Amino acid sequence: MRAPNATEHDVQEFLLTGIPGLQAHQNLLFIAFLLVYLGVMVGNLLILYLVFLDRRLHTPMYFFLCNLAFLDILSTTTIFPKMFAVILLEDRIISFYGCFLQMYLILAVGSTENLILIVMAYDRYVAIMKPLHYHLIINGKLCVLLTAGAWVLGYLAPFVPLVDALLLSYCGPNNIEYCYCDYPTVVSLACADVTGIINTAFIFAMCIINIPLLLIIVSYIKIILNVYFMNPEDCRKAFSTCSSHLIVVLTYYFSLDLLYITYMIGNISADSRIIIGVIIYLLTPLLNPIIYSLRNKQIKQAGLRAIKAVNVDKTHRYR
Repeated sequence: MRAPNATEHDVQEFLLTGIPGLQAHQNLLFIAFLLVYLGVMVGNLLILYLVFLDRRLHTPMYFFLCNLAFLDILSTTTIFPKMFAVILLEDRIISFYGCFLQMYLILAVGSTENLILIVMAYDRYVAIMKPLHYHLIINGKLCVLLTAGAWVLGYLAPFVPLVDALLLSYCGPNNIEYCYCDYPTVVSLACADVTGIINTAFIFAMCIINIPLLLIIVSYIKIILNVYFMNPEDCRKAFSTCSSHLIVVLTYYFSLDLLYITYMIGNISADSRIIIGVIIYLLTPLLNPIIYSLRNKQIKQAGLRAIKAVNVDKTHRYR
């Protein structure tokens, strides 16, 4: 017998609809998403490999970049394997608690990435504003503390909205009009008025997204004001140091804002919102390694050294 105050969950599993408007082209859709997913994995794993391999890249900036690359791998792996099963195999079923686990991981990884981007902005701020004291301020101990704090806080942040959602009663329907377990979409299936919970979660999400964005913008304003009075060569170096991180920040935060705001406005079709969500969770992790590789001389040099080392090894092996 169920306890009087226990939360009822008559729904034991959910059905993911995938991308309804494009299901007729599921094979093409699968190939396109798979190629991008492989690009995400290869690009971010390559960054991890090069930083691990090349001692010249054992610096705070690349340590934080490795954390970002690992988070990109986690975020795409949390969403896309199941989505591929939905698109290609039409395996739409996901268990109740499996859905909530996926939802938690999406929120936790996203929150952690927000905090890592703040840490990276702080690193660039110190590098430009206090270059002579950089290695004294950004030392190994501080790097570990900052990244550990980002991971712990990032994984703790989603607990309150997730518990609020878990305590609701789900008695049907169980069709999730999305290709993964999206928080507002799942909560809207509860057998109760969830307007307050969704509004609270939206405010929480906007704070998690835009407070870090505001702090990063303030740091860049200070950097711009500082480098404005430098000579042209120093100014160019300063902007080169920060430009990659700034591009990633703008792409990431504005795309997340677009995803949540379009949901709350409600004047966008379900198919369009699904496509926006998929693009965001594939595009940003794909852009990160491209931006940091193409715009970063040290990463490109490390890649060339790795290729030369492989060629030399092959030459000695066949002699």
